[in-house]
Amino acid sequence: MFTHLPLTYLAQAVFAAFVTALLILMLRRPAERWRLVDVPGGRKRHAAPVAVTGGVAITSAMLVALAASFSAFGQYAAFFVGAVILATTGLLDDLGEVSAGTKMLVQVFVAVLMTSGGANFLINLGNLFATDPINTRLWGIPLTVFATVAVINAINMFDGLDGLAGSLALVMLAFFAMFALVIGDLNAAKIIIVLAGAVVGFLFFNLPWPLRGEHRTFMGDAGSMVLGFAIAWFSVSLTQQNMNNVPTPTMLWVLGLLLMDVFTVTVRRLARRRSPMSPDRDHIHHILMRRGYSPRAVLALLVAANALMAAVGTALWLLDVPDWWIFWSFLAVCAAYFAFFFMPFRLYRLRARTIDDDEPNGSG
Repeated sequence: MFTHLPLTYLAQAVFAAFVTALLILMLRRPAERWRLVDVPGGRKRHAAPVAVTGGVAITSAMLVALAASFSAFGQYAAFFVGAVILATTGLLDDLGEVSAGTKMLVQVFVAVLMTSGGANFLINLGNLFATDPINTRLWGIPLTVFATVAVINAINMFDGLDGLAGSLALVMLAFFAMFALVIGDLNAAKIIIVLAGAVVGFLFFNLPWPLRGEHRTFMGDAGSMVLGFAIAWFSVSLTQQNMNNVPTPTMLWVLGLLLMDVFTVTVRRLARRRSPMSPDRDHIHHILMRRGYSPRAVLALLVAANALMAAVGTALWLLDVPDWWIFWSFLAVCAAYFAFFFMPFRLYRLRARTIDDDEPNGSG
């Protein structure tokens, strides 16, 4: 049963957006002094240093907007603690003070905090094979820890184009808010809506449009890790911690674009005998731009695709389609995506190798 959206939630979301925007403006000059900027070079597309204060602003705005309600969020204490830890670690990483290994350890620690301190982990995966629901039993916690770290890094991987990571996160948060209202989880709805408001305040300075002027801002690791953690947290809690849970396969559709890109990129890197964590320019937004699409067109296309997939998964749930059908139809979409974005890579490698073999060796 759908619960009506309290107007106070929207007011707090607007306040969070305002606080985010204000903090971004206030932190602009200090960021330059503290070298909290993203310097051009390497795989980066921008030509001038850009302040990396969006993540700190988003997290701070969320906490400020929800400060008066903390007493009602006892079950989310681990979420707020984890968000602060990740924002702090991300800030230090943006300053160049944290190694990749340390950052990964912090992500694992926060994921463990989510499962143990927050008692938020996968228990029931749904009836995926038209037999009986799959209960995770002893492997629910390690599975959740792995999935949480994967989602945190997935958001970070999409933070390579102005407006992309923030817009994708906003789409997912919007569907999460609707889910929370449908199942009557008002505390979750309030946190999600306020966080979404903070993201809107950030996007004003991150989307590629004239109104941002000279105040272009990146979210940095402080933002991508917090948003990834929030998406992982509510993907689990909305499917596991309520009598009227959202089916777990439905969440696969909401997170589908992230999951498909991460899987394809990981397989591609392994095929090249590289570490799955090594950076490159082979994510879907990079591929589309190499094929001639403008950054704005890529942004619009991927956000629309994300929204469409989430809408399909939501419709299947609301129409009472069985879990197994939702799950296997999602896998069919994944297979099509993988074939389209991975197989051309394999064919290109094979063609290049054939050309090399056919070329004369110059020995006369």
